Amino acid sequence: MLDKKEIINILKKYNLDSNNYIVISSAAMVLLGIKNKAKDIDISVTKDYYNYLLKNYNCTLERVNEYNHKVYFIDEVINFGIDYFENNYIEIDGIHVQKPEDIIKLKKSLNREKDRKDIELINKAKQVNKGNI
Repeated sequence: MLDKKEIINILKKYNLDSNNYIVISSAAMVLLGIKNKAKDIDISVTKDYYNYLLKNYNCTLERVNEYNHKVYFIDEVINFGIDYFENNYIEIDGIHVQKPEDIIKLKKSLNREKDRKDIELINKAKQVNKGNI
């Protein structure tokens, strides 16, 4: 499980182009201080960057997602695909991070038990922080 410091260090280690990806889902929640840890780092990338990553990194197919797009792992720690990339983010330590309202949209669309729990965590954090997360 990865905490905020580990996520930041891993992303910096891989020297990814921050203009071509955003951290999404649970890893975004960790960077936003909503969760303590995530099992991996999910990122959404531009189509061009998707192809660049496949060509230049050690990538393995993880799954085909609900949009029939392939999702890959880089070294079993960074999970990437082209869905959910929006140029609407919060910047944390130079890293583009999915906004809480977009995490909620994503989690609602997936509608798994863990996603419903994450939505509850986001909503609680918004209440505690008076909407300022």
